[in-house]
This record gives sequence, C-alpha cells and structure tokens, in this order.
Amino acid sequence: MTLITVEYHGVHSAGPEGFSCVLLRWAEQNRILPLWISPVAAAELEAREVGYSPRRPSTHELLAETLNGMTSGVATINLVSAHQGTFIASIVLRDGEEIDARASDAVLLARLLELDIHVDEEVLNQNSFFAADADLKQYFNYEVGDGHVSSDASVSASGDAQADADFSQLMESLGFSESELFDPEDDTGETGDEGEQNRS
Repeated sequence: MTLITVEYHGVHSAGPEGFSCVLLRWAEQNRILPLWISPVAAAELEAREVGYSPRRPSTHELLAETLNGMTSGVATINLVSAHQGTFIASIVLRDGEEIDARASDAVLLARLLELDIHVDEEVLNQNSFFAADADLKQYFNYEVGDGHVSSDASVSASGDAQADADFSQLMESLGFSESELFDPEDDTGETGDEGEQNRS
C-alpha cells in the first residue's frame, strides 16, 4: 500500500440540497477527493475551524484524550479503502496497532490532533478527479487559488479533455445537474438524510 499525504481544504456544500463534503486535495496530481459527510460532522468540523470549543469534552475530544492517554498515541490517520462511495479509515497507533474507523470520525480526529491525512494511492486514483477552478467554484463554491488548479474553465487541470467529462460524470452520478446546482432562488439550505449523503 502506498499512502499519499493529502491537503485538507475544509467543509463545503454542493447542490440545492446543500449536501456537505470535506475536500481533500492530492497536490502533486491536482486531483480532488470529496468525502461526503453528515450535517452533524460538517457542523463540528466547521465549528472547530473557526475556533469554537465546547465547554465540556465532545465525543471526539474524549476519543483523542483516551487514545493519547491510554495507548501509545496516534501516529497517523489513513483512508485505506473505498467501496461504492464508502470510505474505510484506519487510526494507526505509534506501536503499530490499527483501529478501524469511519472516515468522518478519522478526519475529525486528525483535525483535533493536528495530524496529516493520508490516502491509499489506489483509492485516490479510483475516487478523485481533476477539476478546473471554474468547476470547483460552480459545484462546491470553492477556489483553490494560487495557481494550484487551472483557472481556465475550458481546460482541465490534467490538460486532458477527458478529465472534464469524468468530473461531469461524477456530478451526475451524485444526482447533480448543472442547471440545478446553486440555483440563486434556492436558499433553503435543506439537507438530505444522513444515509443519502454520508457514506463514510
């Protein structure tokens, strides 16, 4: 297994339903891995990013404290496999022991412990996609900036027109169409149930 360190680029919403996902970026290949998560996980991640801390320990804070206090400590957080949109994570302790985890919990733990997130290269190749700046802005209201991803909407970041087709196919497989996404008249922010949007 070859593990690749990915960049964490926050929680974003897509589609009129406002489905939430974490964007992970494979910088060397200009590829984006969307990790669809529940509204609860999204809210906790977003709260952490703006510096909010609950008055009493949250479940994930308790998990982090327990792992650091009663084990050898957490060495790394990995996404090791994926099947039909469900990502499998592994929390690896310093003594080599591995703990199976949901991907959303693993990401939260990584953010709490300030650890990098690593993804199996095969998982990245099969589940990530090239995206131009315009695509990221349209579908996720997100801009990488600083020249990391092509800003020319007519050219994919890969330099291959097939990348644009792959991206469109991914969006269609998730039930999104260009004409329906980010409808300015739709500001309800409604979300689907956790089973539909969170396969992690």
